[in-house]
Amino acid sequence: MKREVFNYPPTVEVLKLLTPGSLKQNLGKAVRLWVILRSLYGDDGDEVKLALEEEFAFLQWRNLFFIDATKHHVRDKAPSLHHKECHCATKLTDWLFTSNLSVEKSQWCQSFQKYYSIQDDELENLLLTGMINNSLKNSKQDNNSVDNITSQKSHSFSKSLSDGRLFAVISRNFKDHDFQSLVNLGWLKIKKVNNQDTYLKVDKFPEFFLARLQDAETQSEQFTNEELSAFNNSLSSPINGIQRFFIHTEYIVHPQLYNRVELLQKQLKNIWTQDKVPLVQLTYQSAKLYQDTVDCIVYPVCIYYYQRALYLFAYGQTPQQNSKNSWSKIDWYDYRLDRILKLDELPKDLENVNIPKHFVDKCQGKYPPSPDDIKDKMSAAWGFDIYKPQELLVLRFDQYFYSNYIRGTERDEMFTKISRQQVEKLVKAYTPAASTAQKNLLLTVQSRSASDIYCKIDYRAKDNNIVMRLRAWGPNVEVILPLHFRQDIKKDMEATYKLYMGLLNDL
Repeated sequence: MKREVFNYPPTVEVLKLLTPGSLKQNLGKAVRLWVILRSLYGDDGDEVKLALEEEFAFLQWRNLFFIDATKHHVRDKAPSLHHKECHCATKLTDWLFTSNLSVEKSQWCQSFQKYYSIQDDELENLLLTGMINNSLKNSKQDNNSVDNITSQKSHSFSKSLSDGRLFAVISRNFKDHDFQSLVNLGWLKIKKVNNQDTYLKVDKFPEFFLARLQDAETQSEQFTNEELSAFNNSLSSPINGIQRFFIHTEYIVHPQLYNRVELLQKQLKNIWTQDKVPLVQLTYQSAKLYQDTVDCIVYPVCIYYYQRALYLFAYGQTPQQNSKNSWSKIDWYDYRLDRILKLDELPKDLENVNIPKHFVDKCQGKYPPSPDDIKDKMSAAWGFDIYKPQELLVLRFDQYFYSNYIRGTERDEMFTKISRQQVEKLVKAYTPAASTAQKNLLLTVQSRSASDIYCKIDYRAKDNNIVMRLRAWGPNVEVILPLHFRQDIKKDMEATYKLYMGLLNDL
């Protein structure tokens, strides 16, 4: 059977199918995967097609793809601009707009802006650097702190492109991230040969890619998970009169509140049908404020179902105890729908309402807050509470647990594997020098099994959803950093232990 040729131009729709999450956050990676697929499955006339066997090692691909690869494309060092004909010299924009499968730039940009709310200058910067550099700009950390410096290095290392050169990244990133992504997505298979990874080309391209590409314009964006969205579109309708696809979700809202939640959904639906979405005032019973009721003026953006309840994501005032300074912090917030006691649409002129002009201009301007902003923030860090600050999280996994529940799953994209030596460097960078806490933590890391797996990820600090996830994983995972999070987990474990030890002593 003759294999299909990968000769798809780098349209926005094609690139969206090559990376999970938001393309705005992962454009560089998506274009790299597109180029790699051409090198594997392109036609003979493709400028990047490589003469690879059906089974090949990463180093074989690397040595054919780059010029003088053994000297300039080593595992842990980004290549310099060593040869103008080497693929590492080609910029992201050149791959998109000047290669033999290129697309027209203005049409591509128009298509991109259909999916993502982004201004022209921001899009141009994205094309030049491969990333939206707003997380650091909006960071509330001290720019001179060790945490912030390390965070900037990590963020830049992972996504920013050197001079816009798409492949000017270390070889280890290709193998551990790009090629692993192709395996996860079904574009490659992998096996061990002499304890080394060997990749196998697939006979058929992934079905989800072909199916979703054919229906890209009408595909539902209801689910943040691409595969679940594909299932929904394929199987949501009855087959021969029988429903065959079901989604079981836990819903913790009390039945007495169903009518209120339904009414709120109808109100919001009517608001979102207007040409210009107005601001609204919420009367909200905040769990964070111990059930106190507060009024917040916000711009309503969208509704998310997340872990047992519906949430309204909105931009504006957030629940605060000191209502006199309620405009001192304008931010995103997720309001649980069943805790919204009242929702009132504000008049469009807003002449008699005390609201900061810059907030009104943002919400009523050309690019108001949108669901894409939320997706971008969710892609930037692990966690649902996007308004909470990002911090570096370092975890230790039991090898067996990692192999069964992390590796080869969507979580594999989230967690970056690091060595024990890298963990020790991070411990030294993120804890007070020569302190007892630092010494004890280093000794703890050194005492763990050599087979354990270490990972790092940016997460949302004090996000209760993450706390619950780590509790559920139990002894299979250990929080190494940040130190305050590790200490919080330790206190929880000690308190739980005391409860059960008391019970056992009574028996």
